[in-house]
Amino acid sequence: MKMKIRIRINCIFCIIVFCTGCGILSPKLKSEKLTCCEGSVTFYFPIYNEMNVKYRTDSIGSIAFGIPIRPNDSIGIFHNYLFSKYLCKMGEPILYSKTNQSKNFIRFSHFGSWSSPYSFRMEQNKSKVSISFNKTLGQGNLGDRDIENGTIECGTKEINVKKWNLVIAKMDSIDFWKMETHDKEMILDGEEWVFEALINGRYHLVMRNSPESYNGKEYAELCKLIKQTYTIK
Repeated sequence: MKMKIRIRINCIFCIIVFCTGCGILSPKLKSEKLTCCEGSVTFYFPIYNEMNVKYRTDSIGSIAFGIPIRPNDSIGIFHNYLFSKYLCKMGEPILYSKTNQSKNFIRFSHFGSWSSPYSFRMEQNKSKVSISFNKTLGQGNLGDRDIENGTIECGTKEINVKKWNLVIAKMDSIDFWKMETHDKEMILDGEEWVFEALINGRYHLVMRNSPESYNGKEYAELCKLIKQTYTIK
């Protein structure tokens, strides 16, 4: 029993050290305003209060090692800060607040630890559908927050509404609207795949770390379908 308690304490200590080093517990990060090419901006995703999250417990009520139970359709302040700054650099719009618009949106954003962030955004306005691609410099999952580069690659083109319907069909096939926003796996390094959808005023957000490697094959296929929609003529 003492050994188990010691292991649990060591694990919690490691998490605190990791979070402090990454800036998750940094008061400066929590109070710092996002700045971008357009001046101050708001976060691109709803934020949950990290002080109010609950943790899974074991059979005796002790906190079990693992990730907290985080609310759907919101992201903690650390990743929210990083993702928002890159999306702003790429000139991407904030989607979750557009629920009163007639347009529908789908966006796949990729933030790799060792690669430049990029996003693919589909927009549907009645029978017209377009898809946009934006890419910027930096390392989107490693805290590279001070980069001042804008978009380095971009493009927009109109596509057939059938391609939009294929993405919607794929979303339905994997029950996207019922997927939890946060993965139950704890992965400290890799690639964050963020998929947003705003359809008929309904917004949902799902994020997974390296889904192709960690039991997220179908979700990865959905994300790659948008990428293929842009690249295939």
